Amino acid sequence: MVDAADTAPAEPLLHLYNVVVERRGQLLLTATEPPARWPALLPDLRSRLSAAPTVGVEAPDDALLAALLVKLFSDRQVVVGEEVVLFLVRQMERSFDAARRLVAALDKAALSEQRGITIPLARAVLARSGT
Repeated sequence: MVDAADTAPAEPLLHLYNVVVERRGQLLLTATEPPARWPALLPDLRSRLSAAPTVGVEAPDDALLAALLVKLFSDRQVVVGEEVVLFLVRQMERSFDAARRLVAALDKAALSEQRGITIPLARAVLARSGT
């Protein structure tokens, strides 16, 4: 796996690709743009990557984000009302990492203040995090 492959040096990436193909392995490249938009690709690497399948990953939709929040709270054995989850979905940054950080911050705040996770607490935690 190569993260940020669009910023990796082209020649070593081409050699890695060739070695993986030679050994009949698999290679996962992540990038912010598809290979067709990568600057300064070597012609050989460009043709190989053009033939490879690409998949775009978008930000999670409301339903997926809500399900993730419910799961993350459940993993911590924290019961949260549906209204809190819906509030969070509308207010938070739309990423899996943000969901993990937010659930951890809410759990910590609820424990330190010895109270349940409510919309007012969620609003305060979001305000402290700058979201």
